[in-house]
Amino acid sequence: VALGLTGGQKLRSARALSTDEKQVTALFEKITPGVVSISKEPPQTGLGESSDRAASTMTGSGFVWDKDCVVTNFHVLQGTEAPFVTFLTKDKDGKDRRTTLDSVVIGIDPASDVAVLRVGAKSVEQGLPLPPGLMVPLLRATSANLLVGQNVFAFGNPFGLEHSLSRGIISGVSRKMEGAGGRPINGVIQTDASINPGNSGGPLMNSDGKVIGINTAILTGSGTFAGVGLAIPIDTVAKNVESILAKGFVRRSILGIMFAPDVMSEELQLNGIMVMKVVPGGPAETAGVLSMRGGRLGDVVVSMDGKRVTSTDDVFGVLEKRNPGDVVKMTVQRPSKEADSDKYDEVELTLKLGAATLPA
Repeated sequence: VALGLTGGQKLRSARALSTDEKQVTALFEKITPGVVSISKEPPQTGLGESSDRAASTMTGSGFVWDKDCVVTNFHVLQGTEAPFVTFLTKDKDGKDRRTTLDSVVIGIDPASDVAVLRVGAKSVEQGLPLPPGLMVPLLRATSANLLVGQNVFAFGNPFGLEHSLSRGIISGVSRKMEGAGGRPINGVIQTDASINPGNSGGPLMNSDGKVIGINTAILTGSGTFAGVGLAIPIDTVAKNVESILAKGFVRRSILGIMFAPDVMSEELQLNGIMVMKVVPGGPAETAGVLSMRGGRLGDVVVSMDGKRVTSTDDVFGVLEKRNPGDVVKMTVQRPSKEADSDKYDEVELTLKLGAATLPA
């Protein structure tokens, strides 16, 4: 027999929430206004409903960055240059309602899977006034001191189900993901908070209600969540978003070196990473780095800034923390000039980092 609850019973049920539950429900109420859904077309379903049409048009989630902009994953856009952004708001009677607005992509960084949208705009140059109180920027923490075991909360729109919350812990830190062009994303957060298609681009929050990462990917063999979710750390996101807002693109430090595949260096039992080519006129050539030529090995990079490097991931990890124009110390092992010698000379080089940009 199904029994309905009276108003008094509902009140007592609400009061029966534990302190922990009250904190989580309060967190949801606080964060929800700053979380949005991203879609190729305006949503047509009712609140909380899901349909084939909603699933086909909704591409992911995002969150409010400042008074004009929303941040999401680059892969969420799926080539859409003018996605629709939907907010969950309250009317004057306190009832939930949707507000869907145009937006325009003002900058992307595929290498870190980040995109910035200007809400209420039909062009990069021109925006329109937004409804008062609509843009509720989420507070941001740092991702530099996260601990395995701490509670996290993933917000987003899994499978088109709007404004969902899942809870878990940080299962690992300092993971790596491959970004566009093979450049790794370092410091990735691993969590067991449920992340599914549609969650991408939504915020991963700490218990203080601050963003520590962007929900980005899952490791699975079936296509659905299997207990391993990945989020891009907010420190990486913030650095690249601010660059996009200021310049329209992200500037990255480069050495001007094409390295041999790591497996080749391993098979040759080298102590570092083999330099295959150097870019003419680039930082490496200017500093005197030698590449392979005439079938003879060139320099083998063994350390940067005093840190041992054994793979290209290690090199990118150093570069990610430096800015174009910075000076770095590089140690290379250079084959002896004696043709029949197997010895290497250790050479210290100083490089001034160059810059590579990705326009919006």
